[in-house]
Amino acid sequence: MPRTPLRCLSSLKLLCVRETSLFAAVMFVFRCLRLVLRDVLSQSCLHHFLLEFVGTALFLSASLSAVLIKADPRSTGPTNHSGPPEGPPPSGFVACPLQVVLVFGLSVAMAALSVGGAVHLNPAVSIAMALTLRLRLWRAALYVIGQLLGGVASAALLLGLMGDVAPAVNQVSVPPTGNQRAWSSLTRPVRVQVSSGVLLHQAVTVETLITLQLVLVVMVTTELPLPEVATPLLVGLTVSLGHLVAVGATGCGMNPARSFGPAAVTLDFRNHWVFWAGPILGACLAALLNDLLLRPRWRCPGDWWAELKQLYVLTDKQQQGALSQLP
Repeated sequence: MPRTPLRCLSSLKLLCVRETSLFAAVMFVFRCLRLVLRDVLSQSCLHHFLLEFVGTALFLSASLSAVLIKADPRSTGPTNHSGPPEGPPPSGFVACPLQVVLVFGLSVAMAALSVGGAVHLNPAVSIAMALTLRLRLWRAALYVIGQLLGGVASAALLLGLMGDVAPAVNQVSVPPTGNQRAWSSLTRPVRVQVSSGVLLHQAVTVETLITLQLVLVVMVTTELPLPEVATPLLVGLTVSLGHLVAVGATGCGMNPARSFGPAAVTLDFRNHWVFWAGPILGACLAALLNDLLLRPRWRCPGDWWAELKQLYVLTDKQQQGALSQLP
């Protein structure tokens, strides 16, 4: 059948419509990216990124130093650097579980009070805030990057100050009695690892539970009208509780930034996924439990959709004014 001028004109119109639709879609994507980039590069977002980096570095510098084991300088004897020491360290300063529990909790409170109570200092908390529409996804991603960089910086600082003089170990309790050998003066930044006898699925469950209770406490304390100083202290007590529960099983990761820093510095990522899967799963469960069961925020799906649009539908007008007031 020959192509008449009318049919050719119809085909041309259809092609123009398709090209126009494609062009409109591309322009829409570029416009969204421009608005997102403008939000990410805003003073408020970059300020929070800096707070997350500094706060996490302060927190982990103090807490990781508590897990470093210092030997008695009076001890003498052979030291084998091919593996962890077989016997207990000589008399002197030895990191014990209670010390680690207290230092981790106090250091979280100290860091949060120092840089501001609104910081997360934990990728699991940032993920939970994004899932519950308290924080935009791209801002949560930027906060997580700041936290991870803070973890790496703190581990690198401890490694630079104290030297890479012994294999990374995770045990903070006194090893069983055996051959008395002088431990090296300091162990390098301690990475979390699954203890012997603990299966991987058990480790993930432990990490999930301790992160679940941490994120729940963070959400409650940020919503209740508490004094500004109360939130960091309550979160610090919750971190100490998590370490009491999990330090013997997994070393208590609870915080992917805490796990990632020493692992990146020591280049040892054995079973590292456990300390991401558990906290992320715990954060997701805490977000669902808090907003759907314990303290429901939405009466119907329409309320959720309206809040989602308010958070993510960006306009130039929002960028100029209201956007700076949103999380």
